[in-house]
Amino acid sequence: MLVLGLGAAAIALGLPLSEADLRILILVAALPSAANAAMLAERLGANSARIAVVILQSTVVGLFTFTALASVL
Repeated sequence: MLVLGLGAAAIALGLPLSEADLRILILVAALPSAANAAMLAERLGANSARIAVVILQSTVVGLFTFTALASVL
């Protein structure tokens, strides 16, 4: 919903953003986080197990938010 507000503000400011572009931005924002973040975290010595859990949670939530937003848009 934050992206929707930012997109509406961008349109109000006169940025050339079509309604279709705004829909695409909203749907992309609803997608889960990138899985390569876990690999990068492991390489940099971070807690990769915790990162993997966060990615899993993000993916599960993303299934619902993406589906809901896609049906509304």
